[in-house]
Amino acid sequence: MGSLYAPDFNQKPLHMSAHGNAWSEDYSITTAAASGDKIYLGIIPAGVRVYEVRLKHGAAGASATAKLGFEPFEGDTPTADDDYWLSAADVAAAGVNRSDAAAITFNRPVKLVLTTGGAAYASGTIEIVVVGKTVGAP
Repeated sequence: MGSLYAPDFNQKPLHMSAHGNAWSEDYSITTAAASGDKIYLGIIPAGVRVYEVRLKHGAAGASATAKLGFEPFEGDTPTADDDYWLSAADVAAAGVNRSDAAAITFNRPVKLVLTTGGAAYASGTIEIVVVGKTVGAP
């Protein structure tokens, strides 16, 4: 058996701060919402590469679904994608939905947007946990 090395082995940049270049944020709201409402949860800053997104939610009610994506903060780039991370995720009962979307780097800030679907949401808490790293914007 031989040894295999990734092309960037030993080429990673040094950590940029006390916590390295890791970036994580959680966004939450407690609200009731009609089907089709857009819930703007916060901003993902420019220069962040997002690897993982989780939606933690209370019981929204029978037939309730959620799409989770992003919109440009200002201007028209990057192009909005309302279901980049989750599309028609079942949120009827309390639980966690984890995205399996590919990692994405944002060179400009974006709005984190959850769009309700299926049925109106009963009042409850929606929390989005976003994990990535700071890679810098061009």
